[in-house]
Amino acid sequence: MKTKAWGICLILLFALSACSRPAQLKQAPAKAAADATLLLAQNLEQKHRYLDSFQSFESALSQYRSFANLRGELYALSGLARLAYIQGQQAEFEQYHQRLEYLTKYADQSAHYVLLVLDLFCLQQEKRYAEIQNLARDSYDYPVAIRMQILSYKLQADSYLNPGNSSASYEDLQRLSNRYRRQLKKDFSADPSVLSSALYAMAYHNYLSQDFVTAQKQLDEVVELDSLYENHPGLGYAHWLRGMVHEGRQDKRQAITDYICAKNVFQHFGNADMTRKVDAALTRLEVVNHE
Repeated sequence: MKTKAWGICLILLFALSACSRPAQLKQAPAKAAADATLLLAQNLEQKHRYLDSFQSFESALSQYRSFANLRGELYALSGLARLAYIQGQQAEFEQYHQRLEYLTKYADQSAHYVLLVLDLFCLQQEKRYAEIQNLARDSYDYPVAIRMQILSYKLQADSYLNPGNSSASYEDLQRLSNRYRRQLKKDFSADPSVLSSALYAMAYHNYLSQDFVTAQKQLDEVVELDSLYENHPGLGYAHWLRGMVHEGRQDKRQAITDYICAKNVFQHFGNADMTRKVDAALTRLEVVNHE
């Protein structure tokens, strides 16, 4: 009996030992922490909290460099470059840009798309749409989120330069958006703003083609995404474009509602150019300004 009891005890000890072993690591904790810092920096950038975003990008950059993660360094550098560009810090922007060029040329050539997306961002800010058309080249080798950003820039450039005409980028972007929408539901690291930007680009294309029904459906989703994930600057543009869609559908009441919502957001973030555009739309709809 004693032998049998000792045997049972040994089995229990082995079982407890197996249960107490730590779970097998799927990702190094340092990498997970750096990725979380990078995601925080991007979220803060979306909210126009540029100082906090800069500090978080700097922290992510330092973390990635500590374990020689080149891809992470590229993403952190591109974030710092965007912030420098937005704030008119030309010398700092060129410094970050040159570092990106160096790394994508000599160290991580397969990630040149990080620099490409940054360049497309700058060209769009400067309304250089013909250059965007030439530069925005999609590739199956790129990550889905990167492909969607490239196609969004390309589709918007096509829409500006050839309003109302079809664009080959539309169907590709629509297909990838459906795929990314499913990914967003199960991958916490997926960026909702990538999907909302793609939907906005498609909605603008449909607005110019006078397909107001499809455009409104897409913008309804943009408003939902930007509200849920707190992409408030993007939310202002979604309300503005949806207001124009409602105008196109002769729905003056809903157009006014969206324009007022858009104006609130634009004023909060100091976007004077878009505030003037909304004011012009409200004047066109004979809305008296009571501010």
